[in-house]
Amino acid sequence: MRILLAQNLIHLPSHGGANKSNRLLMERLAARGHEVHVVSPLSGALATGPSSGAGASPALDELTRRGATLVTSDDPDEITYLHHGVVVHAVTDPAALPRRIAEVAARLVPDWTLVPSDDPGLVVLGAALRATPGRVVYLVHTLQQLPFGPGAFYPSAAGTRMVRRAAGVVAVSRAARDYCLRHAGLHSTVIYPHIYGDAAPPAAAPAAPYVTMINPCAYKGLPILLGLADACPAVTFQAVPTWGATADERAALARRPNIRLTPPADDLGPILDGTRALLMPSLWDETFGYTCVEAMLRGVPVLAADVGGLAEAKRGVPYLLPVAPIERYEAAPGHARPVPVVPAQDLTPWLAALRRLMDDPAHHATLAERSADAARAFVRGLDPDALETYLTALSPATGKERQDPHRRAALARLAAARAAAKGAAR
Repeated sequence: MRILLAQNLIHLPSHGGANKSNRLLMERLAARGHEVHVVSPLSGALATGPSSGAGASPALDELTRRGATLVTSDDPDEITYLHHGVVVHAVTDPAALPRRIAEVAARLVPDWTLVPSDDPGLVVLGAALRATPGRVVYLVHTLQQLPFGPGAFYPSAAGTRMVRRAAGVVAVSRAARDYCLRHAGLHSTVIYPHIYGDAAPPAAAPAAPYVTMINPCAYKGLPILLGLADACPAVTFQAVPTWGATADERAALARRPNIRLTPPADDLGPILDGTRALLMPSLWDETFGYTCVEAMLRGVPVLAADVGGLAEAKRGVPYLLPVAPIERYEAAPGHARPVPVVPAQDLTPWLAALRRLMDDPAHHATLAERSADAARAFVRGLDPDALETYLTALSPATGKERQDPHRRAALARLAAARAAAKGAAR
Protein backbone atom coordinates (compact mmCIF):
# COMPACT_ATOMS: atom_id res chain seq x y z
CA MET A 1 0.00 0.00 0.00
CA ARG A 2 0.92 3.63 -0.43
CA ILE A 3 0.11 5.54 2.74
CA LEU A 4 0.03 9.31 3.28
CA LEU A 5 -0.15 10.75 6.79
CA ALA A 6 -1.27 14.38 6.56
CA GLN A 7 -1.12 16.14 9.90
CA ASN A 8 -0.83 19.49 11.63
CA LEU A 9 1.57 17.89 14.14
CA ILE A 10 5.36 17.74 14.11
CA HIS A 11 6.58 14.33 13.01
CA LEU A 12 9.97 14.58 14.70
CA PRO A 13 10.67 15.21 17.54
CA SER A 14 7.51 13.66 18.97
CA HIS A 15 6.92 14.57 22.61
CA GLY A 16 3.11 14.25 22.62
CA GLY A 17 1.09 11.06 22.66
CA ALA A 18 -0.65 11.73 19.33
CA ASN A 19 2.39 12.51 17.20
CA LYS A 20 4.51 9.84 18.90
CA SER A 21 1.95 7.14 18.20
CA ASN A 22 1.47 8.40 14.62
CA ARG A 23 5.21 8.30 14.03
CA LEU A 24 5.60 4.76 15.35
CA LEU A 25 2.56 3.53 13.41
CA MET A 26 4.04 4.91 10.18
CA GLU A 27 7.43 3.37 10.92
CA ARG A 28 5.76 0.00 11.47
CA LEU A 29 3.96 0.24 8.13
CA ALA A 30 7.21 1.18 6.40
CA ALA A 31 8.99 -1.77 8.02
CA ARG A 32 6.23 -4.00 6.66
CA GLY A 33 7.12 -2.90 3.11
CA HIS A 34 4.54 -0.19 2.50
CA GLU A 35 5.45 3.15 0.94
CA VAL A 36 4.80 5.77 3.61
CA HIS A 37 4.93 9.55 3.25
CA VAL A 38 4.12 12.22 5.83
CA VAL A 39 3.23 15.87 5.26
CA SER A 40 3.56 17.87 8.47
CA PRO A 41 4.94 21.12 9.89
CA LEU A 42 8.69 21.28 10.41
CA SER A 43 8.43 22.72 13.94
CA GLY A 44 5.82 23.63 16.52
CA ALA A 45 5.75 27.35 15.83
CA LEU A 46 4.76 26.62 12.25
CA ALA A 47 1.31 25.46 13.23
CA THR A 48 0.42 28.96 14.41
CA GLY A 49 2.62 31.43 12.56
CA PRO A 50 5.15 31.97 9.77
CA SER A 51 8.84 31.27 10.06
CA SER A 52 12.00 32.34 8.31
CA GLY A 53 14.66 30.28 6.64
CA ALA A 54 17.01 30.99 9.52
CA GLY A 55 14.45 29.66 11.95
CA ALA A 56 14.63 26.25 10.33
CA SER A 57 18.27 25.72 11.32
CA PRO A 58 17.64 24.49 14.90
CA ALA A 59 14.97 22.12 13.59
CA LEU A 60 17.45 20.73 11.04
CA ASP A 61 20.00 20.18 13.78
CA GLU A 62 17.40 18.25 15.77
CA LEU A 63 16.54 16.09 12.78
CA THR A 64 20.11 15.13 11.99
CA ARG A 65 20.80 14.46 15.66
CA ARG A 66 17.93 11.97 15.63
CA GLY A 67 19.34 10.14 12.60
CA ALA A 68 17.21 11.66 9.85
CA THR A 69 18.67 11.78 6.35
CA LEU A 70 17.93 15.00 4.49
CA VAL A 71 16.59 14.60 0.95
CA THR A 72 16.77 17.24 -1.76
CA SER A 73 13.47 19.03 -2.29
CA ASP A 74 12.52 21.33 -5.14
CA ASP A 75 9.94 23.12 -3.00
CA PRO A 76 11.16 26.24 -1.15
CA ASP A 77 8.54 25.73 1.57
CA GLU A 78 9.60 22.18 2.40
CA ILE A 79 12.43 20.23 3.98
CA THR A 80 12.28 16.57 3.05
CA TYR A 81 13.91 13.87 5.14
CA LEU A 82 13.95 10.11 5.52
CA HIS A 83 13.62 8.59 8.98
CA HIS A 84 13.16 4.88 9.72
CA GLY A 85 11.87 4.21 6.22
CA VAL A 86 9.33 7.06 6.22
CA VAL A 87 9.61 10.00 3.81
CA VAL A 88 8.65 13.20 5.63
CA HIS A 89 7.71 16.40 3.78
CA ALA A 90 8.15 19.02 6.52
CA VAL A 91 6.71 22.38 5.53
CA THR A 92 8.41 25.53 6.75
CA ASP A 93 5.37 27.78 6.17
CA PRO A 94 1.99 26.80 7.65
CA ALA A 95 0.17 28.35 4.72
CA ALA A 96 1.83 25.80 2.43
CA LEU A 97 0.49 22.76 4.29
CA PRO A 98 -2.73 22.25 2.22
CA ARG A 99 -0.86 22.83 -1.03
CA ARG A 100 1.85 20.31 -0.16
CA ILE A 101 -0.76 17.73 0.84
CA ALA A 102 -2.36 18.09 -2.59
CA GLU A 103 0.98 17.94 -4.43
CA VAL A 104 2.35 14.94 -2.56
CA ALA A 105 -0.97 13.12 -2.95
CA ALA A 106 -0.97 13.80 -6.70
CA ARG A 107 2.48 12.21 -7.06
CA LEU A 108 2.00 9.36 -4.60
CA VAL A 109 -1.65 8.51 -5.40
CA PRO A 110 -2.03 6.99 -1.92
CA ASP A 111 -4.27 4.06 -1.23
CA TRP A 112 -5.14 5.79 2.05
CA THR A 113 -4.59 9.24 3.52
CA LEU A 114 -4.59 9.30 7.32
CA VAL A 115 -5.60 12.53 9.08
CA PRO A 116 -5.38 12.94 12.89
CA SER A 117 -8.04 14.90 14.75
CA ASP A 118 -5.39 17.35 16.05
CA ASP A 119 -6.25 19.75 13.24
CA PRO A 120 -7.53 23.22 14.28
CA GLY A 121 -9.94 24.51 11.68
CA LEU A 122 -9.92 21.13 9.92
CA VAL A 123 -7.50 22.60 7.38
CA VAL A 124 -5.65 19.32 6.89
CA LEU A 125 -8.82 17.23 6.73
CA GLY A 126 -10.26 19.53 4.08
CA ALA A 127 -7.09 19.32 2.00
CA ALA A 128 -7.02 15.53 2.30
CA LEU A 129 -10.68 15.14 1.32
CA ARG A 130 -10.07 17.27 -1.77
CA ALA A 131 -6.84 15.49 -2.74
CA THR A 132 -7.93 11.90 -2.06
CA PRO A 133 -11.73 11.82 -1.80
CA GLY A 134 -13.12 8.50 -0.68
CA ARG A 135 -9.74 7.41 0.70
CA VAL A 136 -9.35 9.42 3.90
CA VAL A 137 -9.12 7.70 7.29
CA TYR A 138 -9.68 9.89 10.35
CA LEU A 139 -7.61 9.16 13.48
CA VAL A 140 -9.28 10.21 16.73
CA HIS A 141 -6.63 11.34 19.21
CA THR A 142 -7.35 14.55 21.14
CA LEU A 143 -11.07 14.75 21.90
CA GLN A 144 -11.00 18.52 22.37
CA GLN A 145 -9.90 18.95 18.74
CA LEU A 146 -12.94 17.10 17.39
CA PRO A 147 -15.60 19.38 15.88
CA PHE A 148 -18.31 17.94 18.13
CA GLY A 149 -18.99 17.10 21.75
CA PRO A 150 -19.09 19.11 24.99
CA GLY A 151 -15.32 19.53 25.19
CA ALA A 152 -14.78 20.71 21.62
CA PHE A 153 -12.46 23.70 21.27
CA TYR A 154 -14.00 24.57 17.90
CA PRO A 155 -17.49 23.00 17.54
CA SER A 156 -18.68 22.92 13.95
CA ALA A 157 -21.60 21.22 12.25
CA ALA A 158 -19.84 21.64 8.91
CA GLY A 159 -16.70 20.11 10.39
CA THR A 160 -18.68 17.14 11.67
CA ARG A 161 -20.05 16.60 8.16
CA MET A 162 -16.47 16.60 6.87
CA VAL A 163 -15.50 13.89 9.35
CA ARG A 164 -18.47 11.82 8.16
CA ARG A 165 -17.01 11.84 4.64
CA ALA A 166 -14.04 9.77 5.79
CA ALA A 167 -13.93 6.18 4.55
CA GLY A 168 -13.13 5.05 8.08
CA VAL A 169 -12.61 6.38 11.59
CA VAL A 170 -10.02 4.89 13.96
CA ALA A 171 -10.28 5.58 17.69
CA VAL A 172 -7.23 4.94 19.87
CA SER A 173 -9.32 3.92 22.89
CA ARG A 174 -12.78 2.77 23.89
CA ALA A 175 -13.29 6.15 25.53
CA ALA A 176 -12.69 7.87 22.18
CA ARG A 177 -14.97 5.41 20.38
CA ASP A 178 -17.77 5.98 22.89
CA TYR A 179 -17.34 9.77 22.74
CA CYS A 180 -17.70 9.76 18.93
CA LEU A 181 -20.78 7.55 19.06
CA ARG A 182 -22.43 9.47 21.89
CA HIS A 183 -21.90 12.98 20.58
CA ALA A 184 -21.94 12.52 16.79
CA GLY A 185 -23.44 9.10 16.12
CA LEU A 186 -20.10 8.36 14.50
CA HIS A 187 -18.98 4.73 14.39
CA SER A 188 -15.28 3.97 14.71
CA THR A 189 -12.89 1.07 15.12
CA VAL A 190 -10.70 0.88 18.23
CA ILE A 191 -7.02 0.30 17.53
CA TYR A 192 -4.66 0.71 20.47
CA PRO A 193 -1.34 1.85 18.94
CA HIS A 194 1.49 -0.48 19.94
CA ILE A 195 4.13 2.07 20.86
CA TYR A 196 5.84 0.16 23.66
CA GLY A 197 8.53 -1.86 21.89
CA ASP A 198 8.94 -5.61 21.72
CA ALA A 199 11.10 -6.20 24.80
CA ALA A 200 10.01 -5.60 28.38
CA PRO A 201 11.62 -2.36 29.63
CA PRO A 202 13.87 -2.51 32.68
CA ALA A 203 12.19 -1.95 36.02
CA ALA A 204 12.68 1.44 37.60
CA ALA A 205 14.75 1.56 40.78
CA PRO A 206 12.54 0.95 43.86
CA ALA A 207 14.06 3.96 45.61
CA ALA A 208 13.98 6.29 42.58
CA PRO A 209 14.03 9.90 43.78
CA TYR A 210 11.28 11.70 41.84
CA VAL A 211 7.54 12.08 41.72
CA THR A 212 7.19 12.96 38.06
CA MET A 213 4.62 14.74 35.91
CA ILE A 214 4.87 14.91 32.11
CA ASN A 215 3.48 18.00 30.37
CA PRO A 216 2.55 20.00 33.49
CA CYS A 217 -0.04 22.56 32.39
CA ALA A 218 -3.57 23.60 33.29
CA TYR A 219 -5.16 21.05 30.94
CA LYS A 220 -3.19 18.24 32.54
CA GLY A 221 -3.75 19.28 36.18
CA LEU A 222 -0.86 21.57 37.02
CA PRO A 223 -2.70 22.98 40.10
CA ILE A 224 -2.66 19.51 41.66
CA LEU A 225 1.10 19.16 41.10
CA LEU A 226 1.75 22.59 42.59
CA GLY A 227 -0.50 21.86 45.56
CA LEU A 228 1.21 18.54 46.26
CA ALA A 229 4.64 20.16 46.01
CA ASP A 230 3.64 22.85 48.49
CA ALA A 231 2.13 20.31 50.89
CA CYS A 232 5.10 17.90 50.67
CA PRO A 233 8.27 20.03 50.85
CA ALA A 234 10.42 16.97 51.64
CA VAL A 235 9.39 15.24 48.39
CA THR A 236 11.34 16.00 45.20
CA PHE A 237 9.09 16.40 42.18
CA GLN A 238 10.15 16.30 38.53
CA ALA A 239 8.27 18.29 35.89
CA VAL A 240 8.81 17.62 32.18
CA PRO A 241 7.21 20.46 30.17
CA THR A 242 6.24 19.61 26.59
CA TRP A 243 3.59 21.34 24.46
CA GLY A 244 1.19 22.65 27.12
CA ALA A 245 2.99 24.83 29.65
CA THR A 246 2.77 28.60 29.26
CA ALA A 247 5.50 30.99 30.36
CA ASP A 248 3.56 31.77 33.55
CA GLU A 249 3.13 28.08 34.33
CA ARG A 250 6.83 27.41 33.82
CA ALA A 251 7.58 30.29 36.18
CA ALA A 252 5.23 28.80 38.80
CA LEU A 253 7.11 25.50 38.53
CA ALA A 254 10.50 27.20 38.78
CA ARG A 255 9.48 29.00 41.99
CA ARG A 256 9.10 25.70 43.86
CA PRO A 257 12.47 24.62 45.28
CA ASN A 258 11.37 20.97 45.36
CA ILE A 259 10.36 20.82 41.68
CA ARG A 260 13.09 19.89 39.21
CA LEU A 261 12.53 20.89 35.56
CA THR A 262 13.66 18.25 33.04
CA PRO A 263 13.72 18.68 29.24
CA PRO A 264 11.35 16.49 27.21
CA ALA A 265 12.55 13.46 25.28
CA ASP A 266 11.25 11.13 22.57
CA ASP A 267 12.26 8.21 24.78
CA LEU A 268 10.78 8.49 28.27
CA GLY A 269 12.85 5.58 29.57
CA PRO A 270 15.59 7.60 31.31
CA ILE A 271 12.98 9.92 32.86
CA LEU A 272 10.88 7.03 34.15
CA ASP A 273 13.97 5.22 35.45
CA GLY A 274 14.32 7.98 38.04
CA THR A 275 10.62 8.08 38.89
CA ARG A 276 9.19 6.63 42.09
CA ALA A 277 5.60 7.60 41.25
CA LEU A 278 4.00 9.21 38.19
CA LEU A 279 1.33 11.90 38.47
CA MET A 280 -1.36 12.16 35.76
CA PRO A 281 -3.91 14.54 37.35
CA SER A 282 -5.49 15.55 34.03
CA LEU A 283 -8.49 17.86 34.16
CA TRP A 284 -9.78 17.31 30.62
CA ASP A 285 -11.09 14.20 28.87
CA GLU A 286 -8.04 12.09 28.13
CA THR A 287 -8.29 9.92 25.04
CA PHE A 288 -6.07 7.24 26.57
CA GLY A 289 -2.78 7.57 28.49
CA TYR A 290 0.29 6.13 26.74
CA THR A 291 2.62 7.46 29.42
CA CYS A 292 0.58 5.69 32.07
CA VAL A 293 1.20 2.33 30.40
CA GLU A 294 4.87 3.12 29.78
CA ALA A 295 5.37 3.88 33.47
CA MET A 296 3.45 0.84 34.67
CA LEU A 297 5.53 -1.42 32.39
CA ARG A 298 8.53 -0.32 34.45
CA GLY A 299 6.76 -0.95 37.73
CA VAL A 300 6.18 2.75 38.40
CA PRO A 301 2.89 3.32 40.29
CA VAL A 302 0.65 5.91 38.64
CA LEU A 303 -1.71 8.34 40.37
CA ALA A 304 -4.19 9.22 37.62
CA ALA A 305 -7.31 11.33 37.36
CA ASP A 306 -10.57 9.51 36.81
CA VAL A 307 -11.26 11.17 33.44
CA GLY A 308 -11.70 9.84 29.92
CA GLY A 309 -9.48 6.99 28.81
CA LEU A 310 -7.12 7.04 31.79
CA ALA A 311 -9.24 4.31 33.40
CA GLU A 312 -8.44 2.10 30.38
CA ALA A 313 -4.74 2.82 30.72
CA LYS A 314 -4.72 2.07 34.45
CA ARG A 315 -6.03 -1.48 33.82
CA GLY A 316 -7.82 -1.66 37.18
CA VAL A 317 -4.72 -0.89 39.28
CA PRO A 318 -5.05 1.72 42.08
CA TYR A 319 -4.94 4.77 42.09
CA LEU A 320 -7.68 6.32 39.92
CA LEU A 321 -8.46 9.53 41.79
CA PRO A 322 -11.26 12.13 41.59
CA VAL A 323 -10.81 15.61 40.12
CA ALA A 324 -13.08 18.54 39.29
CA PRO A 325 -12.77 18.49 35.47
CA ILE A 326 -12.55 21.51 33.21
CA GLU A 327 -15.98 22.44 31.88
CA ARG A 328 -15.31 25.74 30.16
CA TYR A 329 -12.64 27.33 27.97
CA GLU A 330 -12.06 30.95 27.02
CA ALA A 331 -10.26 32.63 24.15
CA ALA A 332 -7.33 34.78 25.27
CA PRO A 333 -5.00 37.05 23.30
CA GLY A 334 -1.56 35.56 22.77
CA HIS A 335 -2.66 31.97 23.38
CA ALA A 336 -2.65 29.46 20.55
CA ARG A 337 -5.28 27.31 22.27
CA PRO A 338 -8.40 28.08 24.29
CA VAL A 339 -7.53 28.78 27.92
CA PRO A 340 -9.21 26.47 30.45
CA VAL A 341 -11.22 27.79 33.37
CA VAL A 342 -9.82 25.48 36.07
CA PRO A 343 -12.11 24.64 39.01
CA ALA A 344 -10.75 24.41 42.55
CA GLN A 345 -9.36 20.96 43.31
CA ASP A 346 -9.59 18.81 46.43
CA LEU A 347 -6.06 17.57 47.16
CA THR A 348 -7.12 15.24 49.98
CA PRO A 349 -7.24 11.94 48.04
CA TRP A 350 -4.09 12.83 46.12
CA LEU A 351 -2.15 13.65 49.26
CA ALA A 352 -3.29 10.46 50.97
CA ALA A 353 -2.29 8.29 48.02
CA LEU A 354 1.06 9.99 47.52
CA ARG A 355 2.02 9.88 51.19
CA ARG A 356 1.21 6.19 51.43
CA LEU A 357 3.32 5.43 48.35
CA MET A 358 6.23 7.46 49.70
CA ASP A 359 6.05 6.26 53.31
CA ASP A 360 5.08 2.58 52.93
CA PRO A 361 7.74 0.61 50.98
CA ALA A 362 5.72 -2.62 51.12
CA HIS A 363 2.67 -0.91 49.62
CA HIS A 364 4.82 0.69 46.91
CA ALA A 365 6.37 -2.70 46.06
CA THR A 366 2.96 -4.38 45.83
CA LEU A 367 1.56 -1.64 43.62
CA ALA A 368 4.69 -1.66 41.43
CA GLU A 369 4.29 -5.39 40.82
CA ARG A 370 0.57 -5.10 40.08
CA SER A 371 1.22 -2.22 37.70
CA ALA A 372 3.87 -4.10 35.76
CA ASP A 373 1.78 -7.28 35.53
CA ALA A 374 -1.31 -5.41 34.29
CA ALA A 375 0.58 -3.31 31.74
CA ARG A 376 2.51 -6.28 30.36
CA ALA A 377 -0.69 -8.28 29.95
CA PHE A 378 -2.21 -5.34 28.07
CA VAL A 379 0.78 -4.95 25.75
CA ARG A 380 0.96 -8.70 25.08
CA GLY A 381 -2.60 -8.50 23.81
CA LEU A 382 -1.87 -5.76 21.28
CA ASP A 383 -1.48 -6.48 17.58
CA PRO A 384 1.32 -4.29 16.17
CA ASP A 385 -0.13 -4.73 12.68
CA ALA A 386 -3.76 -3.94 13.54
CA LEU A 387 -3.72 -0.73 11.48
CA GLU A 388 -2.31 -2.55 8.45
CA THR A 389 -5.03 -5.21 8.75
CA TYR A 390 -7.70 -2.52 9.09
CA LEU A 391 -6.53 -0.56 6.04
CA THR A 392 -6.19 -3.68 3.92
CA ALA A 393 -9.80 -4.66 4.60
CA LEU A 394 -11.27 -1.13 4.33
CA SER A 395 -13.30 -0.09 1.28
CA PRO A 396 -13.28 3.45 -0.13
CA ALA A 397 -16.16 5.74 0.72
CA THR A 398 -19.08 5.43 -1.66
CA GLY A 399 -20.74 8.17 -3.68
CA LYS A 400 -19.20 10.93 -5.76
CA GLU A 401 -15.80 10.23 -4.25
CA ARG A 402 -15.46 7.18 -6.48
CA GLN A 403 -15.14 9.48 -9.51
CA ASP A 404 -11.84 10.87 -8.21
CA PRO A 405 -9.02 10.56 -10.80
CA HIS A 406 -6.59 9.25 -8.20
CA ARG A 407 -9.09 6.52 -7.36
CA ARG A 408 -9.45 5.67 -11.06
CA ALA A 409 -5.67 5.53 -11.43
CA ALA A 410 -5.38 3.19 -8.45
CA LEU A 411 -8.06 0.91 -9.88
CA ALA A 412 -6.32 0.91 -13.24
CA ARG A 413 -3.05 -0.15 -11.62
CA LEU A 414 -4.83 -2.91 -9.72
CA ALA A 415 -6.56 -4.16 -12.89
CA ALA A 416 -3.25 -4.14 -14.79
CA ALA A 417 -1.54 -6.09 -12.01
CA ARG A 418 -4.32 -8.68 -11.99
CA ALA A 419 -4.20 -8.99 -15.78
CA ALA A 420 -0.42 -9.49 -15.62
CA ALA A 421 -0.85 -12.14 -12.94
CA LYS A 422 -3.41 -14.01 -15.06
CA GLY A 423 -1.11 -13.84 -18.08
CA ALA A 424 1.78 -15.25 -16.08
CA ALA A 425 -0.45 -18.07 -14.83
CA ARG A 426 -1.16 -19.14 -18.43
